[in-house]
Amino acid sequence: MQILMDAVWRAGWSTGPHGPWMSHFPGLMHALLAGMTAGAVIGDLLFFAVAFLFVLLAAWYIPLIFFLISLQGVLRNIAPKNRTLSPGLVWLDLIPVFNLAWNFVLVIQVSQALKREAEERGLKDVGDCGYGLGLAMSILWIFVFIPFLGGLTWVAALVLWILYWVKVVEIKDRLARLQTA
Repeated sequence: MQILMDAVWRAGWSTGPHGPWMSHFPGLMHALLAGMTAGAVIGDLLFFAVAFLFVLLAAWYIPLIFFLISLQGVLRNIAPKNRTLSPGLVWLDLIPVFNLAWNFVLVIQVSQALKREAEERGLKDVGDCGYGLGLAMSILWIFVFIPFLGGLTWVAALVLWILYWVKVVEIKDRLARLQTA
């Protein structure tokens, strides 16, 4: 505290453009300002990187949530005796990394449940109830993490995901029309 109260020190600080002590370190002020600028740039880049990551996650999880709502609705419309999976378990697909394996379980269980329900209601032309599309989609989601191959497989997996989603909802709607008829 004595230094701050020292009139000589305060006078030395205020004389000249940077004070007399700065003349001993000519590059110090430049280095300090450059460091502050670099820190601000790095801070801004970090902020935009985090914001971009947040936007990407939102862009991925919002459609995924709607997909899971659809799958849950499909399983709820199937008679409990024909279900091979509880409707609430579809939400396990939100767990990162675990969902790579859980996709296979969902595809197998949903297609089996749809097949059983279709047979019970007498609907014959349902095919494999999305099993082939879902299996291919699940395999491609794993390949997304392979360098250089990930971009192509991501696009293919996304297309198959949409086709699988449409197929499962289409079969659910056909079953619902049979029930009302």
